[in-house]
Amino acid sequence: MLLEDGHIVAAGALERLGSSALVRSVVVAGDRRGTGLGRIIVQELENVARAAGIHRLILLTQTAREFFAHEGYRVIERRDAPEEVQRSEEFRSLCPASATCMMKVLDDLRVARTMADRPYNVLFLCTGNSARSIIAEALINQWGREKFRGFSAGSHPKGTVHPIALQLLQRMNLPTEGLRSKSWDEFAAPGAASLDFVVTVCDNAAGEVCPYWPGQPMTAHWSVPDPAAVEGADADKWTAFRDTFRLLDNRIKLFTSLPLVSVDRIKLQERLDAIGKTAAPKVSE
Repeated sequence: MLLEDGHIVAAGALERLGSSALVRSVVVAGDRRGTGLGRIIVQELENVARAAGIHRLILLTQTAREFFAHEGYRVIERRDAPEEVQRSEEFRSLCPASATCMMKVLDDLRVARTMADRPYNVLFLCTGNSARSIIAEALINQWGREKFRGFSAGSHPKGTVHPIALQLLQRMNLPTEGLRSKSWDEFAAPGAASLDFVVTVCDNAAGEVCPYWPGQPMTAHWSVPDPAAVEGADADKWTAFRDTFRLLDNRIKLFTSLPLVSVDRIKLQERLDAIGKTAAPKVSE
């Protein structure tokens, strides 16, 4: 259960059945839907299950198949659910046969990570992974230093980094070695780095169905205009890239200054979303 100003804004429930458990409900207040609270509730339910020695979570859903797929749940046949789950009242009578059955096998309880363990891993996404997400990767590795480690990827990568993006980063004395345009599938593959944050920087990528990210990261959307889409004179293109750099530079500085250890997940999600609405500082005349 999550409270905000004394009011319940999200809640969830599990029913233990042997070594498995049913996810009985995940509910978010109407005015808070789409803010990431549902994901937080699911993650907390999973933590409770792990701590209790539960190895599998099962659920039946008629409306949230895509949501749970994002959280790593896969569709199974009802007959493949554990016997103790099939004998439950929800399976036998409460939920209609048309409901989708899904399951997630839980890994061991993750030890709480401290700053001494490793940096926070942050993945920036856009469609082509040639400009905005590349610039964001370079900036967070500059300002995050030992605290953050940045990555970038695209849903439909161009395969090459935009030359103006590379030239601009070099002019700003930021390292460009290792920057490349790549698919987001690399970060969903077995053995990929465990992600703490995933930030989309273009509206197209934000609207696409993302892979399941290892580590169950927090997510945010920071809409940034695409400088690579600007046509015309070289001066106009450079202006667009500089504007993108300034906008991302401002947001990433705000992000890297957040007190991540002391802020609860609800407040942290609010701050991540708020950063995505901030503008670049005005240029002095």
